[in-house]
Amino acid sequence: MRLANSYDVIVVGGGAIGSAIAWRLGQTGRKVLLLERGQIGQEASSAAAGMLGAQLEVKEPGPFYHLCLESRSLYPRFSMELFEETGIDIEYTRNGILQVATCEGEVEVLQERMRWQTADGGRAEWIPSTLVAELEPALAPVHGALFLPEDGNVFAPRVACAVGVAAKKRCTVLEGADVTDIQSTGTHVVVHTPTDSFTADTAVVAAGAWADKILQGSGVQFGIAPVKGQLFSIRPTGNIRLTKTVFSDDIYLVPKRNGSIVVGATEEHGAGYNRTVTMEALHELFSRVQSIAPGLSDAQFERAWSGLRPGSATGFPAIGPIPGHPRIHVAVGHFRNGILLTPLTAKMVVHSIEGNPAPELWSAFRPEVHLAMKEGHATW
Repeated sequence: MRLANSYDVIVVGGGAIGSAIAWRLGQTGRKVLLLERGQIGQEASSAAAGMLGAQLEVKEPGPFYHLCLESRSLYPRFSMELFEETGIDIEYTRNGILQVATCEGEVEVLQERMRWQTADGGRAEWIPSTLVAELEPALAPVHGALFLPEDGNVFAPRVACAVGVAAKKRCTVLEGADVTDIQSTGTHVVVHTPTDSFTADTAVVAAGAWADKILQGSGVQFGIAPVKGQLFSIRPTGNIRLTKTVFSDDIYLVPKRNGSIVVGATEEHGAGYNRTVTMEALHELFSRVQSIAPGLSDAQFERAWSGLRPGSATGFPAIGPIPGHPRIHVAVGHFRNGILLTPLTAKMVVHSIEGNPAPELWSAFRPEVHLAMKEGHATW
């Protein structure tokens, strides 16, 4: 018989990934506790632009490319399941992404990316400059674009809300529970907050930019640090709209179903946990919008916000049990791809906790591989 503060699994972190993990574990019949330091889904998850850029975000072939493709492929069913469970539409849209070439040098780079991506299981095609102008008249003249038709987007705040509601239906959820330490014994784990302690067979740390702080007591650090991103949204006026996400090296514009466009984002390393929105950053983003999409210059400004992405020392996530502490699992270091990788990460963690052999692709993201790469002792 379990004590009141005893669980099968404790999940630390109530962002999209942590909530999805708790939801999926709850669906297996396990007794699950989800602890969130603030409010469910109110950190990086709800701040994200919501791009499902499986091909957009990857610059070279390898396991990460296939991880992103696999997670993207889960989104249609993931979206449907969340709607069935919660009644919340996460606004999954597969409208494609245009990665534009703003100079001749970028044409060669993007066309080479198109070649290896199509050879390695993705869909991509080159759009000449004249057709780009016809497709998206709001854009300035470009030298062509790489079109990624399978990439798309979701409305990130709705994803964070939906998985949070789903988790609350299947698990015990405590908000305002700032985890200070996790201790692992041979038979269980103990998770401490300033006011309480909880025990479980297994703990999962999915605490975004705060993960390494929580893991200090384990002696294992993944090099997780906050990377601040500032964004804003606009609403076009007149007849000019964007139909597809537009991405260049210094800005992206993500059209949403409600007619607004999310614009982002800065990438500020070393800013710590400061989430202030600054005039300097917004001015720079406004200038980039006017440069890449002058047809949106008269769009109405809606709001601005920021989020703290969980950057990692390797640039890749770590998912699974940590070395020396098999009862503590992690899902950390997703950086810019947390929303994209949410459904697959949850699936991987459930798989790991159940002790099932991992597919070869997933093995590349086990914590021991991440730590070896971090120390420079291994590569893919």
